[in-house]
Amino acid sequence: MLEVSDLHMVEIISGMGSLTRAAEALNISQPTLSKRLARLEQQLGTKLFEREATGLTPTLIAEYLIDSTAQIKANMASVQRQVERLVEHDTGNLRIGVGPIIEQVLLPPVLTQLAKRTGSVRLSIVTDRADILLEQLKSGQLDVIAGPYNADDAAHKEAGLEAIDLIRENTINVARVEHPIFNESNADFFAYPYASPPVQGTMTGMRRPTNQERARVFADNYSLLKSLILESDYICGGPQHIFASEIEEGRLKVIEESPSVPWQSACLTQRKSLDTPLVKLFVNILMKERDRYLGIDS
Repeated sequence: MLEVSDLHMVEIISGMGSLTRAAEALNISQPTLSKRLARLEQQLGTKLFEREATGLTPTLIAEYLIDSTAQIKANMASVQRQVERLVEHDTGNLRIGVGPIIEQVLLPPVLTQLAKRTGSVRLSIVTDRADILLEQLKSGQLDVIAGPYNADDAAHKEAGLEAIDLIRENTINVARVEHPIFNESNADFFAYPYASPPVQGTMTGMRRPTNQERARVFADNYSLLKSLILESDYICGGPQHIFASEIEEGRLKVIEESPSVPWQSACLTQRKSLDTPLVKLFVNILMKERDRYLGIDS
């Protein structure tokens, strides 16, 4: 099979006009170059150079090879540039899956930093249940996921996944400041309707008296849930960061000594994917935002 090095050799020999000068240019011995040329001519079944008094003159076949070399080099330069662009994060596709809490807590600043450090990258973001995201990651539909996973789960390693710990904390419960629960002594937390994302992954549900039912709203969109509790007697639960601005503005208030839910999260990706530039960049930015969220100095 014809190789690029063969084309380069023919081009150099043609340009130099002699095997001796061509060997020097190629930094090999003249006998070695003669053997390589003879082997190529035998492979192609034709002479590539006429030996004349003035030196070596390329045949029509050699001239065709030389003309083709220019196009091949141009194509190779284009391929190299494309690789460089990928390494420099100028282009490519990144498919991200996140849980509803990560979507609100970490994803916005991560996307901002990602946009500043990449070019014409196409981002696809999916918010879904933890089990669905995990299956899509394993099947190759997603490149990286972040949600309510336990980074220490041995099943991740067995599946060939790299797991990076993100946030571990207890959730809080909030309600509008005018909520009647704040004016009751010995208020019954479970007497009021409750809104939250579906319990999943590392989250465990709140225990309530078995004889006590309450209205529930499950939604992945915290903006929708906050709109609900600001206009009703619903109570909502989640990480404190979710409600930070509304609490600071005095529109929502933390229900002290209410049941809390332990929650932890992790970033998962295929081990082989972690070496690709865009996935590596996303994970690095995500870890920095995690440290900022946790108040860890970088």
